[in-house]
Amino acid sequence: MSRTASRFVLAAAALLLALGVLTAAVVAMREPFALNDYAAIWGLKARALSRSLSFNALFRVDPEGAFSHPEYPPLWPLLLAAASGVLRRYDDLVVTPLWPALTLSASLLAVWAARSMRVAAPFALLAGAAVSLLPYWRRYPGYAEGLLVVFVLSALAQLGRFDEEPGAGIRIAIFLTLAAWTKPEGLVAALAAAAVLVFARRRRAALLVALSAVLFAAAPWALVVSRLAPTRPPTDFALSSFSVASLAGAVGAFASEAAPYAGWAAAAALLLALAPATRRARLPVLAWCSLYAAALASFFAFTRLSPAWHVRWSWDRLAFVPVAVLLPVLAEALAECTTGRRGVEVKGPRGGGRKIAR
Repeated sequence: MSRTASRFVLAAAALLLALGVLTAAVVAMREPFALNDYAAIWGLKARALSRSLSFNALFRVDPEGAFSHPEYPPLWPLLLAAASGVLRRYDDLVVTPLWPALTLSASLLAVWAARSMRVAAPFALLAGAAVSLLPYWRRYPGYAEGLLVVFVLSALAQLGRFDEEPGAGIRIAIFLTLAAWTKPEGLVAALAAAAVLVFARRRRAALLVALSAVLFAAAPWALVVSRLAPTRPPTDFALSSFSVASLAGAVGAFASEAAPYAGWAAAAALLLALAPATRRARLPVLAWCSLYAAALASFFAFTRLSPAWHVRWSWDRLAFVPVAVLLPVLAEALAECTTGRRGVEVKGPRGGGRKIAR
């Protein structure tokens, strides 16, 4: 790619990223955190924590667990309460700026992840812009997946540092443990990462990630719930509700809901098909996306709700994280397709850089 073309792509990507963050901010500020799951779950818990400074409050606001999902981990409500703490009262408007901050953080982390894969700066910035433009940021202000994707992308950015920095595995474990403190899907993300690390022959890192997420997030919070919840909270899934028909119904509902985005999925598949070097190099990331998505889809076999209804109101939020993780890989594939090679930066003895082609 010529220097002029590179600068054009860089400028266009920066403009798109700014547009994505700005529109997320405008949508959030026009409708300050107040909708649906925010009002029923995250904001309700944050307000309770802000007033009482006690985990007991998470269970007193909805003793029967009818709508607030008291079994959900508390990190996002804790951050919301802390952000509003300077007022000594909880205010939805005050915490709303956290949304564009999360959008910007996730976008920059996607850039960082792409750069850790040695993707050239213009294409790495395109990955960040794509993350900022995902519809999620304009549909679900105040929901917890925004924080979840920040931790998962932080872990992704460490994958390319295994051979350079011994502490990369520890940082991955920390980020995925924080993800497990954010939503139940965070624990799924951690266990899927551990499985991929095993197949990548990073068994010590895999054990560290799995044990950290279970012992320092899932198990402690399960103990808190069992001790403080007045009754056992109802959940959306149960082993006793297993049904192959439910899984089939969920798959059909997902296909119907995702049909408008089939063109984007086909374009992504074609891009990867045309970039064999990227596919080989990023096989662990692609495997993680597949395993994570398959695990979440399999849970619908155990849903206690109508599969079609359950999928309709959750599929795009569940897809948000693996799509965001996939975007840096697609940026690398685009770079391979447009330049005919994968540019790899190699640092010289004085910290300088040069490019070699693969």
